[in-house]
Amino acid sequence: MKAKKNKRERSPQMQQVSAGLRDVLGMTQWRKEHPHATWAEIEAAVDEQINQLRAQLIQDVVQLGETEEWSEIPQEERPRCATCGKPLVARGEQTRFIQTTGGEAVKLRRTYGTCPACGVGFFPAFMRS
Repeated sequence: MKAKKNKRERSPQMQQVSAGLRDVLGMTQWRKEHPHATWAEIEAAVDEQINQLRAQLIQDVVQLGETEEWSEIPQEERPRCATCGKPLVARGEQTRFIQTTGGEAVKLRRTYGTCPACGVGFFPAFMRS
C-alpha cells in the first residue's frame, strides 16, 4: 500500500483535538504502559479506541433525529413498506444493534412499524431525509 505524501503540518486546532483525544481515549496512559510498542501495536490500539468513539458518535447522531412520534408526522412522510409502499403503522419502540464498519455495535432504540396492507414488520433505518 502506497503511503500518501502529506508534507504540511497539521493545524493547531487539529493538534489540540489530538491532544485531548489522547487523554479521553486513554492513549497517554496506554503509551506509558507500552513504552516499546511498535508502530503496528500503536496503530491497533488507536484504531480500537477510535472505533469505540466512532460507534458512540454514530449512535448519538442517529438518535438525535428520532425525537418525533410517528403519529405527529403526516402520513405521506412516514416510513413506507419496502414491499408494497404503504405507510407503516407504529407498533412501539424496540432496540436494535447494528454493527459499524469498525466492528463495533451501535445500540438504537427506534419505532418498529408494520404494514397495514401486507402485514410485514419493519425497523426503518432512518426517518425523513
